[in-house]
Amino acid sequence: MANFATPPGSWGKIPPAKLGADGRWKANGRYKTLAGESKQRFRSGSTGRKAENALLELFKAMAAEDKAQEEAAAQEVKKKRRQKENIKFADAIEEWISYIEMGGKDLRVSTAYEYARMARTDIIPALGELRLQDLDVRACADFLHGIINGGRYFAKAEHNRAVLSNILEWCAGRGLIPGNPVKQVAALPKPRKKPVQIIEKHDMASVLRAVRKHGEHQLTVKRPGPPPNMDIPDGIELLLATGVRISELLALTWNDVWIDAPDDGSYWVQINGQVGCIKGQGMLRHDYRKTGDKILDLRISPEVARMLRVRRASQLKTNPKLAIFPARGGAWMQQNNFRRRWRKVREELDITYDIPEDDERGGRKQERRESCAVEAITPHTFRRSVGTFIGETVSIDQAAQQLGHKRTAVTIRSYLRERQEAPDSSGYLASVMYRPG
Repeated sequence: MANFATPPGSWGKIPPAKLGADGRWKANGRYKTLAGESKQRFRSGSTGRKAENALLELFKAMAAEDKAQEEAAAQEVKKKRRQKENIKFADAIEEWISYIEMGGKDLRVSTAYEYARMARTDIIPALGELRLQDLDVRACADFLHGIINGGRYFAKAEHNRAVLSNILEWCAGRGLIPGNPVKQVAALPKPRKKPVQIIEKHDMASVLRAVRKHGEHQLTVKRPGPPPNMDIPDGIELLLATGVRISELLALTWNDVWIDAPDDGSYWVQINGQVGCIKGQGMLRHDYRKTGDKILDLRISPEVARMLRVRRASQLKTNPKLAIFPARGGAWMQQNNFRRRWRKVREELDITYDIPEDDERGGRKQERRESCAVEAITPHTFRRSVGTFIGETVSIDQAAQQLGHKRTAVTIRSYLRERQEAPDSSGYLASVMYRPG
């Protein structure tokens, strides 16, 4: 039975040795290790005193070994502490980048690439030379608030905050720092919310007709360079018909659409991936089935299905990826390439449309309408237009489902124009305003 009064690394009183049947004296006792474990040991001798002395020497050797191990462990702790105290933040960031690139945080490949790019472009130049132990709340706050210069770069500051917080949370999880100082940084200033610019429902048809007419005209124009095609008109029509993101549009394949005389009379587009550029690998398609993102099925009208059938029939070149909007050579089209071609179309179009804008007068917001050139339309304008139209015509819930949002708050904040309609109180007010005297 263990002697709990005996301190670790020592032994209790050794009982007197006993004479064994073989004529030799045997001594036994217990030694308590530094971990608190009691170990019984035996030694023998020609006399009782020799047996007891032999056991005592054994216990002394065990204590010396435990003490040496304890000192070695303490030195190792000090060494690791010194190493942690001297770690440069830049080195910790590079370790974190390797961690996320190997799938440690279960991020999309494109997201991990963007996090790594931001860490190396923004965070390392500003904070990389600091020791990890010196990275306190003030250092993080000075960096993040310093990004916002002259009322600009609000989004960049927020993105850097998210990446910096991820890095320091990982460092804290490894025991390199006691906690994440970014959590204590004061909230960053936010820009004044701009009105959501959309194409009004009565202008959608005219914009689409103008874009398609422009594309059909380009097919008849002879000019040097690659032959023109209907990528932009067809892409804009599908953006207006679905409200998808441009990265999702360019990831669509012919296997993702149901456009051939369906049994139930409906036509579908399935959003199950997006394109993204990865350093050293070029443009890739990231499958939502692998990333865990929710796959979205969207119905399309017979007119859009007809457009897609015509487009499919006109694709004569090799298209190994079966992309609906392939780049030349059959690769995935880059988003910037689509945007550049759309900007050129915008410059050549001579149409205008109406958008609502907020104008503060006398402390109250009033809605006014201005004629805005088509140069203001971006691919995301079509997504906002779809969200606003469905939100105001049907319901915000249906708009959120159409856009693939998990929460209606996102739809309301970024995709619907700000408009407030109070409940009808006119009857109550009239009853007191015009009450008979």
